[in-house]
Amino acid sequence: MDAILAHSQQPIPPTATDQVAEAHHRVANSLALLIGMMRIQAMSVKKKGDSYSNAEVRHLLDGVAARISTISQLHRILSQSGSDGVINLKPHLRSIADVLVAAFSCSEQEVRFVHAGSDCLIQVRHAQPIALILCEAFINAMKYAHPTGVPLIIMVDCEPSGDGRLVLTISDDGVGLPETFEPARDGGLGFKVMNKLAEEIGAQLQIRSTHLGLSFRLSLAACTMAGAKLA
Repeated sequence: MDAILAHSQQPIPPTATDQVAEAHHRVANSLALLIGMMRIQAMSVKKKGDSYSNAEVRHLLDGVAARISTISQLHRILSQSGSDGVINLKPHLRSIADVLVAAFSCSEQEVRFVHAGSDCLIQVRHAQPIALILCEAFINAMKYAHPTGVPLIIMVDCEPSGDGRLVLTISDDGVGLPETFEPARDGGLGFKVMNKLAEEIGAQLQIRSTHLGLSFRLSLAACTMAGAKLA
C-alpha cells in the first residue's frame, strides 16, 4: 500500500501536465464560446418580443444541446492530443456526425449523414472551429431544409484543391434559401457564428443555395505530413 501511495504522489510528467493544461484551456474556451452564443440568442429572442411556438422553442433548445454535444464529443476525441500537431479531420467529423444523428434524428425528422472525399490533415487547433461549423450547418438543416419533415440527408465532403488548400463542403438536400435571402444581410446567429469561426482559422466560407439544397464550402490551408507531428 505504501508503494502504491508513493507512486500516486509522484509528480506528473511534463508532457502529461501540458496535456491536462491544454484540455482545461480548450474546455474554458469552449464554455466561453457557448456562453457568448447563448447571450446572442437571448438578445435576439428579447428583440423579437413575440411569443414563441412550441416548435420554435424546441429548435432553440435542440440547438443548444447540439452545440454542447459537439464540443463534448470533440473533447473526447482530442483528449490525448497536444496543442500542436496535425490530425486527420475526416474520422472526427464522422464521429461527431454519429453523435448528432443519435441525439436528434427522430420519427418526426429523420437525418442521415453521407461522408465522401479523402483524408484531410489539419492543425489540431483548427478542429474545434471546423466541428462547430459542421454543427451549425446541421442545426440549420434540421430547422429549414425540409419543412414537411421528409428524411434529411447531409453530405460531408473533404478534398484537397489544386492550390494547396483543403475544401470541406457540408450540404443538405433541402429546399435551399428563399430567392431574396442574402446570408450576409438576413442570416441569423448560425450564419454569423460560422463566418466568425471561419475567420478565426483563416478560412474562406462560401454559402451556396439552389433548388437542390444549401451548401457551406469551407476553404482553408492544407497541412502535409512532411515534417508534421501527427497527433
